[in-house]
Amino acid sequence: MRLIRKTATVTRQVLTRKKYRRICAVIAVLYLLAFLLAVQNLSIPGGETAVRGGNLSAMFQRTGFLLFDAVAIVRIPAFSLLVSPLNILMGVALSVFVGLNLTLSYIAWRQPRACSVNKATGSLGILPALLAGGACCAPTVLLILGIQATAALITASQWMIPLAFVLLIGSLVWISQKTQPEFL
Repeated sequence: MRLIRKTATVTRQVLTRKKYRRICAVIAVLYLLAFLLAVQNLSIPGGETAVRGGNLSAMFQRTGFLLFDAVAIVRIPAFSLLVSPLNILMGVALSVFVGLNLTLSYIAWRQPRACSVNKATGSLGILPALLAGGACCAPTVLLILGIQATAALITASQWMIPLAFVLLIGSLVWISQKTQPEFL
């Protein structure tokens, strides 16, 4: 309980600072865009401007392990977005954790007095985010490498998104225990 309370306190203190709130938001938005690109819900360039709806029950149909079907498509000349509420929700959750982790890692790097985590260790906060991104595009890369590698690693890649959530939460709890909010 003390770990959760300290994590919440540090997160709240960090997000009350405008500078850190901006850093966290920029990282989260960039990661969300990268996540949607990786799961192929966002594609560039778009096409002729159009919005088409579909069947809402398709929202719960899986297209992969922890990936779900789209219920609508939004096209503009700059991009096309397949609106999959569950994929977007998962991407937002991952993005928030990635943003918080990297913001706290930035604090550890720029203000060592506020965080007892050294610069090298603080930068390890990006690794869980890479795992989540790898879960989306790893099977495609493995197809290029060959069937043997693909068969073995596709099974492992389906666990990368849940593993990324666990690692991101664990990393956030760990680094927040080392952060002293009064020095922010």
